[in-house]
Amino acid sequence: MDFNLLSDSEKIMGKLYDVNSYHFFPQRKTFLINENGVLVHIINSVNIDNHADDILKIFKK
Repeated sequence: MDFNLLSDSEKIMGKLYDVNSYHFFPQRKTFLINENGVLVHIINSVNIDNHADDILKIFKK
C-alpha cells in the first residue's frame, strides 16, 4: 500500500494540528484519517510498545 509522508520543517501543519511544543520536538500524537480524508480518531498519548496494536483495534471497530 502506498501512502504519503509529510515533512513539516516550517511547523505549519504542527500548528494546525496543535502539536507544536515549546521544546525542539513536537508532541507525539497520531491522527487516523480514513480513505475519504476524514479524521476518525486522535491518539493523544502514544505508547510505542503497543501503538501499532492500538491503531489496528481502532480501525477494526
